[in-house]
Amino acid sequence: MFARLTFIAALLCAPVAVAQTPPPVLAVEVPATPEEIAEARAYADTLIETANAGAYFVNKTNSAVPEVQHVASGMRCLFNTNAQDRILVFPARNDAIAFGDDVGCSSREEALAVETTSYATRYRPLPSEDAIVADSVRAIRDRWPDAIPFDGALALMSAEGQENPKYAAFKVTTQDGAMLTMVLVDHIGEWGFKVRATGPFEDAMLVSVYSGFVMSYMASNDNR
Repeated sequence: MFARLTFIAALLCAPVAVAQTPPPVLAVEVPATPEEIAEARAYADTLIETANAGAYFVNKTNSAVPEVQHVASGMRCLFNTNAQDRILVFPARNDAIAFGDDVGCSSREEALAVETTSYATRYRPLPSEDAIVADSVRAIRDRWPDAIPFDGALALMSAEGQENPKYAAFKVTTQDGAMLTMVLVDHIGEWGFKVRATGPFEDAMLVSVYSGFVMSYMASNDNR
């Protein structure tokens, strides 16, 4: 519970770097106890062990929110302690991507009903951000052929010192109703960072803010 509240508080208090913003929300972060921090660290250790990712990820938990970092890229991931939390290490792709250079983290924020998967990939060579967005758009349309491009207002965040991420967003229909699904892409150095997010269409603005928070944190210069 405290991990979830802390994560949401961080989201709602974070500065929005782009365009139209949602109304300000007052959030109070509750300090974590040593026991809560220890529990969160143990949870993060389990995620790393379950994914056989100990050679690529380290435990960076220092609060009630479980947190890991991909060593090579600097990507950090926060988790919400539910069944959808997982670390992903994808297979190598011949000479284009080495094993351990294509990784991700998935989680679901239950209070916001938003699912996210973040990726860090060291391509050889690195495609353009537009090319990665276009590839993700094809995947979205393959999964949801009736996807409708979203033309409303969204609010995004960027990592400090970085330009705004490239993105695309769509309205899709799922068994849970209308959803906003989007992709954000940002390249830093030799690494490509991407976030895929899906959440309630009626809360499109909040879904975009949450997605931007995940991107800005995972790709922050402070994490390198």
